[in-house]
Amino acid sequence: MKYSFLICLFGLAIISACNSPKNGTNNADTTDSTANVKAGLAENFYKRLEGSIAGKKVVMHLQRVDDDVSGSYYYDGSWLNLSTDTLIGKDSIVLAEYSFYESYFTQDSKSPHLKLKWNGNGFDGIWESGDKTKKYPIALTEKYADGSYHFNAGIYEDSVKAFANRAKSPAAQISFEYLESKNTDEYGNWLNTELKKILGIKSQVERSTGFKNIAADYFKDYKLQVAEQSKNGRGDDFEAWMNYTNNSQQSVSYNDNGYVVIDFLADAYTGGAHGNYSSTMFCLDVKNKTQMVLSDIVKIDSNTLQGILERNLRKEYNIKANDALSTVLFDDFIKPNNNFYFNTNGIAFMYNPYEVASYAQGQIVVFIPYSDLKTYLVPAFAQRMGIK
Repeated sequence: MKYSFLICLFGLAIISACNSPKNGTNNADTTDSTANVKAGLAENFYKRLEGSIAGKKVVMHLQRVDDDVSGSYYYDGSWLNLSTDTLIGKDSIVLAEYSFYESYFTQDSKSPHLKLKWNGNGFDGIWESGDKTKKYPIALTEKYADGSYHFNAGIYEDSVKAFANRAKSPAAQISFEYLESKNTDEYGNWLNTELKKILGIKSQVERSTGFKNIAADYFKDYKLQVAEQSKNGRGDDFEAWMNYTNNSQQSVSYNDNGYVVIDFLADAYTGGAHGNYSSTMFCLDVKNKTQMVLSDIVKIDSNTLQGILERNLRKEYNIKANDALSTVLFDDFIKPNNNFYFNTNGIAFMYNPYEVASYAQGQIVVFIPYSDLKTYLVPAFAQRMGIK
């Protein structure tokens, strides 16, 4: 859902809801990934995969809910993002690949594709460039190293019509694509509490109950808005804007060394020319059972960090030394925010639409390699991450 949605935003001006989604479904994968290795892929899953693409060592996080597969992988830098292209039978997937930087510059270009076939323990396949001139082998194994965690993936969906007595009526649709820790020890229990908290559900409340309560409030507000629009006598013209959506997704960006990074994507359409979306990154220190702040990773003054951030922005978005940052951004500067995340190679700062640039430019992500922050890294973090 995540990356398919972001790609579609570049080509769609109006997002409409489906009038016949699965009503009130709550579907989660509860199958152990090690069971029956000859079986096809489960309908829902999260998999942490290690291996190689084009001979380069990679770590991939892949998530499937129903017919939607999304994820990311990294090798020597930032994340490359993946979305569903084609599902073939029960064991084969074709994924489209893009990065935030490439999508900014080449929205109309042909994306590389990963053609993957499940072998019972992982995926074999081929990476193919968008112009099909380059092909490289893929070999991935499902693996959970010490300090990484197993998850179930699931989805809850519901919808309500604006006018219950009409066969064809505008509707409001809501969905939650969620993760649930499979670990049942104190760390798994803590993780599940945090995952619920991200969704706005209290720890003592079951997910299904929490989803139903959130959906009920959303539908109540929707009905009030429909009634208000009808009362004002706007006629049928407003109904074209009344296909509301409210979708969210939890996905894994990092899962190693006792750390889990969750990307929480929320997107909504409530009338108008287009919807809006945002990602909030949650860096969880599972080993110490705490949500991380930036000072857990680097001890650095804001002016120094801003300078490093701006240098990497110029490099990644091809802003020449003599050009103003406002060729990409609203302003001629960019400040670090609290929406950070990390992997084996460095730290990234996420800026959502309208935060530092226009909606059309999408999310702005600035990746800083650890080599640029070496003297500022917190020793305990560097040691756990194996940064030398």
